[in-house]
Amino acid sequence: MRLMAIAGVTVLMVAGVQPAAQAGPVGSGWTEHSPAWNLQIQSKGVITSYPSSTTSASGPGGSYARSGGVQTFKLVNNGSNRVEARIQDNYRTGQRQFEGELKVTAGTDDESAMQIFGNDGDGATTLMIRSFSRGGGTLRGGGKDLVSGINGKWVRINVTHNATAAGGSYSIYINGKQVHTANGPKGDHYFKYGVYGTLKTASAEHQWRNVHFYRK
Repeated sequence: MRLMAIAGVTVLMVAGVQPAAQAGPVGSGWTEHSPAWNLQIQSKGVITSYPSSTTSASGPGGSYARSGGVQTFKLVNNGSNRVEARIQDNYRTGQRQFEGELKVTAGTDDESAMQIFGNDGDGATTLMIRSFSRGGGTLRGGGKDLVSGINGKWVRINVTHNATAAGGSYSIYINGKQVHTANGPKGDHYFKYGVYGTLKTASAEHQWRNVHFYRK
């Protein structure tokens, strides 16, 4: 493996795992940071947390594995309803950006892939990006379809969030193209990603790689 500078950001290159073209933050003035995070597997209502050094873990119905720079989050039955990375960077104000490449395994339907947690109204969500099986694999977020025909392909996702005391706004970018912008609620925010939701199919799998975090 080797280090390569892309758009001013140093990316760890692992053999067989290449970053998407023009990878890096969208917009200017961003600084990369590396917040702590932990893996969470919720099984039968109980959440078990694992340190970020974990390379494999499983619950009654879900599993996590990390190899070659790729994180694989999988649900196999209703014994688990979430396998996710919880980013330990809570904020109520300020600008944050999430970047990562997602690959959805065919058969996955109506499962969350990435979330801006925090909403003073309902306590949970500012934004949730979910994958659906229709259209050859469709990502949906902010109340609209974002991109289709993605199953089995790496898709670069950037989400910017400008959090303010009054609420703020967020924007979603797919492969570098802005596809949605909306106002968001105020709240105690942080990022999450993985695979989570009530399993409606035989199994569900999301793979993530080249995940980065930025702020300004």
